[in-house]
Amino acid sequence: MSSARPPEFFFDRSLGKASANRLRDHGWTVHLIAEFYPDDAADIADEEWIAEGCSRGWVLLTKDKKIRYRARELEALDRGNLFCLASGNLTLDQMAQRFIDAEAAIFRATDRNSVGFWHVLDRGRVTKMWP
Repeated sequence: MSSARPPEFFFDRSLGKASANRLRDHGWTVHLIAEFYPDDAADIADEEWIAEGCSRGWVLLTKDKKIRYRARELEALDRGNLFCLASGNLTLDQMAQRFIDAEAAIFRATDRNSVGFWHVLDRGRVTKMWP
């Protein structure tokens, strides 16, 4: 990675606090959605937290694959990157491990200053799904 600082991450509530803590233990800077919105952002539209994370320059992490098909959410992602677990049927530890395994690919993708919705696959792979 060529930039001096690794990215900071904004964690969707669907991933769980235990997963965030595991990534923090791995050295990632992770901001929980609950740190910014009351009630763990239960009443916050996806486009709002996506826009908030993008405005701060953070990389967004989720397991909500439906975001890729929603125009308002993608418009909010107009200047950021969102990485989504391709498999939502993982334990909290497995979710964290999937992101850790893809760390190099995630850092490369974010270092290119591109915008996109990415699937995080097994074995450290990511695939750009949008645009």
